[in-house]
Amino acid sequence: MSFIMAGAQSTPTEVTAEYGPPAEANVWEHFTIPLTAETFNVDETTFDAVLANVTSFWVRTEMHSGPDTAGLDVVKVGTTYLSNFNASSEGWSSGGDGTMEWFPTGGYEDGFIQIADWATGEWSWLIAPASWAGDWSSLKGQDIEFWYFTDHPSYSAVVKITTGQIDRLVINTPYFNTILPDDSVLIELEVMPTPEEDIIVSFSTSNPSCITVPAPITILTGSSTANVYFAAADGAEVGCESVVEAISKGYITSRITMRVLDNYGIEEVDLSKAITTYPNPCSGKFMLSNTSNKKIQEVVMYDLSGNAIIDLREGDLSNMEIDVTHLPAGIYFLRMFVGGKVLTSKLIIE
Repeated sequence: MSFIMAGAQSTPTEVTAEYGPPAEANVWEHFTIPLTAETFNVDETTFDAVLANVTSFWVRTEMHSGPDTAGLDVVKVGTTYLSNFNASSEGWSSGGDGTMEWFPTGGYEDGFIQIADWATGEWSWLIAPASWAGDWSSLKGQDIEFWYFTDHPSYSAVVKITTGQIDRLVINTPYFNTILPDDSVLIELEVMPTPEEDIIVSFSTSNPSCITVPAPITILTGSSTANVYFAAADGAEVGCESVVEAISKGYITSRITMRVLDNYGIEEVDLSKAITTYPNPCSGKFMLSNTSNKKIQEVVMYDLSGNAIIDLREGDLSNMEIDVTHLPAGIYFLRMFVGGKVLTSKLIIE
C-alpha cells in the first residue's frame, strides 16, 4: 500500500475491500460492501482521510487466471451515487487488460456493462465516472452495492477507492455501441483530469475491416472532451466486431468493443421495415408510421450522451406525431417497445 504524505499524517493512495466469488457461473448475484474502516482493513482515522478525498472508484471484475467475461449492473454507493446502465455505459470505463461493452438488455435490470479479460497478466477493472469523485465522508457506514456475474468464479475480487490522481481516458459510448453498415457514430472522448498541457490521443482498432478509427487528435490544454467518429469499414460484414482503443502516454487506456449490426442489433426485420419515422431528418415534428399489426407501447428518445429526454407511454403510439421543437438540432436515438420486442432507430433534428 502506498501513501500520500500530508505533514505528519499519511493517507494511502488506495484502499480495497474483498467481495465474491459468486456461488454460480453466469448468474447475477447481489453484493453488499459496507463503507467501514473494518471492511477496508484500515484504522478509523485513515479511513476518514480516504473518504474525504476520493479520486476514483474501481470494481475489479477478474476472478480467473485465464480469459473470462464478467458483467456489472445497478451499482450504488450509499444514497448518493447510482448507475443502472439502462441507457448507456454512463461514463464508466475499462482498466487493465479488459475491453468493455454496453448491452441494452440482459442485465439484472435491463442494460448492463460487460468486460472481457484477455489474460495478459493485468487485472481487469471497471472504473466509475469522474463525477463520483469527491468527499464521501457523509457516506461512511453506508453500503456499496452492485449486481455482478462472471463465467469463471474461481476466486474473489476487490473494489478499490483511490485518493491519488488517476489520469485516464474514457470513450463514452453512445446509446448503442453498434454501427450500421456504411454509417458512422459520434463518440465523445473524455480526458481526466483536464490536461494542463496539450496531449495527443491516438486510436486503434483490432479489426480494421470491420470498424475504422480516426487519425490521432490533439486535446488542447484546459479541454477535457473531444468528439470523434468511428465508422463501419467499407464492405464490413454484418455481425463483425472490433476492440477500439484510445491511447495517450501516461493515461489509462480506454477500450470498448463495437459491432456492425443491422438496425442496431434488432433482428425483427419485418418490424424494422413496418415501423418508420418521417420526415427524417425533421425540423420540429415527426411521425411514427406503423404498418404492422403490433402496438407501439412505449417510445423513449435519447441524446448522444444516453440521457432519456422523451418517454411516451400512451397505449398505442402508432402513427402518432411527436413534437421535438424544443430540442436542439442534432442526432438522437429512438427506442420503441413493439409487441414485446425492442426496435431502435436514429433520428436527426435539423
